[in-house]
Amino acid sequence: MLATLPEGTNPLDHEVNRHVLELAKSSGVHLYIVGGYLRDALLGRFNAVTKPKDIDFAVASGSAFAFAKLVANSLHGHFVPLDESNDTARVVLTDADITMDFAGCVGGSIEKDVLRRDFTINALVWKSNEPNTVTDLVGGIEDLKNLTIRAISEYAFVEDPLRVLRAYRFAASLGAIIEPVTLAWVNNHAEKLKTVAVERINFELFTALSHPASEIVLSMGAAGILEIIFPELIETRRVTTNAFHHLGLFEHSLETIPQLEGRIDALPEWVLAGAAKELSFGVSRLAATKLACILHDIGKPQTWVINEEGRHTFYAHDHLGAEMCGVIAERMKWSRPVERFIVKLVKWHLRPGALFHQGQPTERAVRRFYRSVGEDVPELMLLAFADFGATCGPGLLEENRLALEKNWIELLANFSVYLDEDRQRVRLLDGKRVMQLLSIPAGPIIGEILSALDEAQEFKEVLNVSDAELFVKKHYTEKYFK
Repeated sequence: MLATLPEGTNPLDHEVNRHVLELAKSSGVHLYIVGGYLRDALLGRFNAVTKPKDIDFAVASGSAFAFAKLVANSLHGHFVPLDESNDTARVVLTDADITMDFAGCVGGSIEKDVLRRDFTINALVWKSNEPNTVTDLVGGIEDLKNLTIRAISEYAFVEDPLRVLRAYRFAASLGAIIEPVTLAWVNNHAEKLKTVAVERINFELFTALSHPASEIVLSMGAAGILEIIFPELIETRRVTTNAFHHLGLFEHSLETIPQLEGRIDALPEWVLAGAAKELSFGVSRLAATKLACILHDIGKPQTWVINEEGRHTFYAHDHLGAEMCGVIAERMKWSRPVERFIVKLVKWHLRPGALFHQGQPTERAVRRFYRSVGEDVPELMLLAFADFGATCGPGLLEENRLALEKNWIELLANFSVYLDEDRQRVRLLDGKRVMQLLSIPAGPIIGEILSALDEAQEFKEVLNVSDAELFVKKHYTEKYFK
C-alpha cells in the first residue's frame, strides 16, 4: 500500500536529509527513511516550517555503523555508538537540534527488516526513488488512520521486552488503542521488563505520562505491569476500603490519574506552563507529578492499623512513603531533580488537607505553607486534588468535600499573588551575613533563620537591615539557647 506525503513533509525538503542521501549515493549505500518521521508526517505533526527533530534511517547495504561515522564527520555532528554488534549508531547535530539513528537492515533488505520492527505504524518506508510516497508493507497506514497500535509479530516482544512499554507510550501519545491480540502479547511478555535497563524504562514511562494517560495507567495496573516496575505497589493491593476510601488502596492510587487529568482543562495557564517545564531531560513536572500520584500511598500497607472501633489508620505513611520513594529513585537511577521532586510531593501530600483541618488557617500559616513548599506548590495541589477526588467513602460528607475543594482552589490561586510579592521583595540579609553576625558555620540553622527572617519581613515586622540584624540575633538566642 502507498500513501502520499502531505505538502511540506517530503524528506527531500529537509536540507539535512538531502545531505545524508547524497552522501549515501556517493558511498554506494542503499538508504531508507523509516519509522516515526513518516508516521508523524502522515499525522500532520510537522510541516515545511516545523521540522522533525528525530529521523530514523535503515541501511540495506554496507555498514550502518560505519556510515553513521561518515555522516557525523561530514556534518560535524556527534557520533554515538549504540550497538556495533547489532549495527546501530546515532548522530546528533547539536546546532540543528536533530538526532539521526542509523540501523542495518535485518536480512540485508528493507522488506525483511520491516517484519522485525515493533508496530505497524512504525514500519512505514520512504524510498528516494519514490520521493512523494510512503510504502506500507504491513498495514500501518490503515492502523494509523484508525489510531490502532498493532504489533507486527509476538516475536517483537521477545526480541526487545521494552516494547511492552512502548505499546503503552504510543497509545498515550497518539490517543490510540492497543488492539486485543497485541494487548495479549504485551501482557504475556510483561515479566520480561525485569531484564530491561531502568534508563530505558524511565524514558518510556515518563514520556507516556507526559500525555493523557488515564486509560493506559488503568490498563497497566490491570496487567500488573506497574507492580513489575514498582514492586512497592504489590502490598497496596491488600489494603481494603474504609469509611473514607471507596476503593482499595491499589485502585485508589491508580484512580488519582483520571482525577488529576480531569482537572487539567480548569487549571490556570500559569499552572499548566509550570507543569510543562522539565525537571531533567525528557521528564516534565507534570509527568513526575503523575508518578508521584501513583506512588503517594506506598507507605500505607506498613502503617495500616484497624483499631477497636474499626477505624483504619495510617500514621506517618507520608514520611515512610517518601523514604521508600528515595529507595525507588536509587534503583531506577532517577536524576536528582526528579528524585527530590517526587520524594517531596509524597512527603507533603497530606499538608494541604492538614492546613484546613482545624478550620480556616491564619494568613501566617498559609504563607508558611507557600514558603515551605516553594515552587512545587502547584504540583502538590494537583496531587492533593487527585488524591481527594479518588477518595469518596461514606465517611466524607459532601458539604465538607465542597468546602475543602473551595479552600484549595483559593489556596492555589493565591499562590500566584504570593509569588509576585515574593519576587519584588529584596532579602535584607544573606546567609553569609547571618554566619558573620552569629559566628556560626554554614548548615541547616542558617536556612531556618533566613526563613524566619523572610516571614518577619513579609509581615512588616522587619523593615530595614538594622531591624533584620537585631531579629536574627534575638531569634537565634531564643530558639537555640533557651
